[in-house]
Amino acid sequence: MFSKKKFISFILCGMLSVSCMSMPVFAETQPETTESATETTAKKTEEITSGEYTYHIDEEYGGAVITQYKPKDKNVVLPAEIDGNTVVGLGDFIFDRQSNIETVTIPVSLCHIGASAFYGTGVKEFFVDAGHPMYKAEDGVLFSKDGIALVAYPPAKADTSYTVPDGVEELYHGCFASNTHLTELELPDSIIYIDSWAFAYTILEKLELPDNVKEIGAYSFAYMKRLTDIKLPPQIINIPSAAFAGSSNLVNVTLNEGLVEIGQGAFAGTAVRSIVIPTTVNEIGYCALGYAENLKTSYSTLVIYGLSGSVAQTYSNDKDEEYNYKNNFTFISKTSAQIKAMLSDGSEDETNGGTQEATEKKVIVKEEKTSNSAFTWKVIIMALGAVVLCGGIGAVAVSANKNKAAGSNNKAEKNADTDDKKE
Repeated sequence: MFSKKKFISFILCGMLSVSCMSMPVFAETQPETTESATETTAKKTEEITSGEYTYHIDEEYGGAVITQYKPKDKNVVLPAEIDGNTVVGLGDFIFDRQSNIETVTIPVSLCHIGASAFYGTGVKEFFVDAGHPMYKAEDGVLFSKDGIALVAYPPAKADTSYTVPDGVEELYHGCFASNTHLTELELPDSIIYIDSWAFAYTILEKLELPDNVKEIGAYSFAYMKRLTDIKLPPQIINIPSAAFAGSSNLVNVTLNEGLVEIGQGAFAGTAVRSIVIPTTVNEIGYCALGYAENLKTSYSTLVIYGLSGSVAQTYSNDKDEEYNYKNNFTFISKTSAQIKAMLSDGSEDETNGGTQEATEKKVIVKEEKTSNSAFTWKVIIMALGAVVLCGGIGAVAVSANKNKAAGSNNKAEKNADTDDKKE
C-alpha cells in the first residue's frame, strides 16, 4: 500500500500556493502540431511586457493571454487588445491577493479565465460586456454563458448567504475561495463537479453536498477553519490529495460506501479523531488520516473502524523506514454490516465518543493522551483487576487472621490441658 507518491503528498500539503491547479474549464483539446514539444512550450511561455501588462501569445486560443497585471484603478476594465494582439485569456492567479480591485469587466474577446484568477482580491462585482459568447454576470457573480459553470463568486462580496442557481453543474477552480463573508451557502442538486480549491479559505460553518456530486478536486475544502461536519455524497469514489487539509475544526466526517481511495494528506490538519472506513476503500494515501498539516506530527488518539484485514487496518500501523514513517493508531474491527449501518445511520456513539474540542486557530494535540473506546475498556479492566487484587488481599488477610485466631485458640487449649495435668 505504501508508495513513493507520499513524497509528492509532502510537497502538496506543505505548500500554500495553488500552482498545481488544472487548466481552465473551458479549454479545448490541444491541436496537433509538427513542432517539437520544447519549441511549442518555448513559444507559449515567452513573456512580453507592455506597459502594465505581461502576456504571451497562445496559439491554441489565437491571441494574448495576460499573465501579470497590477491595475492602478480599482474598477478594472480588461483590454480587448494589447499591442495589436487580441486578448483571449487570463492566466492562473493573475490578480492574486490584489485587495485594491473592486470590480472587473470582462471583454467580448476574452474566452478563457485561468484557475483562481481572482483569488484573495477585493472584487465585489463582475461585469461582462454585452453579447459575450462565453460568459455572463448575474448579481455580480460570473457564470459561463449557458449557466452550467459558476466561474467566480466575488471574493469581497458582502452578502452572508447565497444560493447557487439550479442548473449549475460545475463549481470552477477557486470559485468561492477566500471569501470571508459567506456563512451560508445552498447548493442545487444539479452540481456534479467541484473543482480544486473551490471552497478553500472560506468561513462556511456547514456545507451540504448534493447527492449528484461525482468529483471533488484537490484542496477543494482546504483551510475551511469553521467547517465542523461533512458528509460525502454517495457517488464519490476518490477523495483527492489534501481535499480537506487544514480544516482544523472538522471533527465529524461521514464517508460513503462506494468510496475507493482516500488521497494523500486528505484530512491532514483536521480535528478528525475517529472515522469509519467503508468496505469499498482499497487505498489510503500517505498521511491521509491522523496527521497535522506538517505531515510529521501524528495524533495517537485516532480511532479507525473498518474490516479486519482491510487497508484500514493496514494503515493503522503502516510504516516505512526509508521515510521514517510509522503509524500507531487504534483499529477496531467491525463487520461489513456494522460498517454500513454506522455510515448510513450516522451513529456517533462509538466513532466520536472521545473527540476533543478543536480550536479555530489550530488543533491542540500535545495534551492528548488517548480518548477512545479501547482506552475506556482498558480503564475498566484495570479497575476490575484492582478490585480483584484488593479482594484477594482482603481474603488473604482474613484467612491469616482466622489462622492466627485458630492458633491462639489451640495454644490456649494446650495450656489448659497442661494446667489440668499439674493439678
